[in-house]
Amino acid sequence: METEGKLIEENVRERRFEVDNNFEGWRLDRYLANRIEGLSRSKAGRIARDGDVEVVPRRKVKAGTRLRDGDLVVIREYLEPERVQDHQVETLYEDDALLVLNKPAGMLTHETASVRLNTVKYYLRRRGLEEAEPVHRLDRETSGAMVCARTKEFAPALCELFADGDPDKIYRALVVDPKGRWQPGETARLDAPLGFDEESPLPHRVWSGRLEAVTHVEVLGRSRDPGASLADLKIKIETGRQHQIRVHLAMEETPVAGDKLYSYGDEFFMAITDHPSDEELLSRLHFSRHALHAWRIELTHPVSGKRLRVEASLPGLWE
Repeated sequence: METEGKLIEENVRERRFEVDNNFEGWRLDRYLANRIEGLSRSKAGRIARDGDVEVVPRRKVKAGTRLRDGDLVVIREYLEPERVQDHQVETLYEDDALLVLNKPAGMLTHETASVRLNTVKYYLRRRGLEEAEPVHRLDRETSGAMVCARTKEFAPALCELFADGDPDKIYRALVVDPKGRWQPGETARLDAPLGFDEESPLPHRVWSGRLEAVTHVEVLGRSRDPGASLADLKIKIETGRQHQIRVHLAMEETPVAGDKLYSYGDEFFMAITDHPSDEELLSRLHFSRHALHAWRIELTHPVSGKRLRVEASLPGLWE
């Protein structure tokens, strides 16, 4: 998975919190622990004591500083430099209301604790589109068409379209299929209900559950190399459950090629997460990323009301 690109050395995450009367008189460390998810009281105390923290309009603060209604708490976190994949992003469509990007594999939709700059959100900022924001998400390793609101004005309408299931979302996937489950021309409807896997130690792993999930599969072909045992699938989803396509295909014993989470179980995923360059582990995968691509998207334009159809060209894995 190519992630080489421009290195941005200045990487400061700034968070700003306006104190309201619900927190009048709270200590600064307690307030930070309350407002920042996953932050313990002891770590909040260290940040308040040693970190770059401001309480406007105060001059000096400490962990025990008592907050007042109307104070502005500003925290700056200095992160490691990041390489960004801006050169790999392609604009597929753009007007005053929305734009559709071809997101590269490796770029996140939104920032996480460890990744801030190599995200669609900050890519848009670097383009000067300060108000633009993605209105749905793709997994980090999934490439393809991503819809963004051009300004904040159009974000609610676009988000509502996705919530109502308006867009037709067509994906392509290369799956590992040594037993020949998928034959050219075949179609199938996969509808196993999904939910988070309560037996897995991984909190984000999905498997059988109670949430309705419907995936339609059409087999476009098979790899010319018999040893590869790959099938090329066209996929349409009616619902948008987390990891839906990947899980439904893994349930068929044909996981998406390169899928680290659903190909070989929890232990393999944890091992390759800890040792991402381990050649023995990588040799078990067909690709360094999972071969899932958001190929086409069709949705109702929030202004004209007409159907807009956009296609993202297939990445090199399909060559």
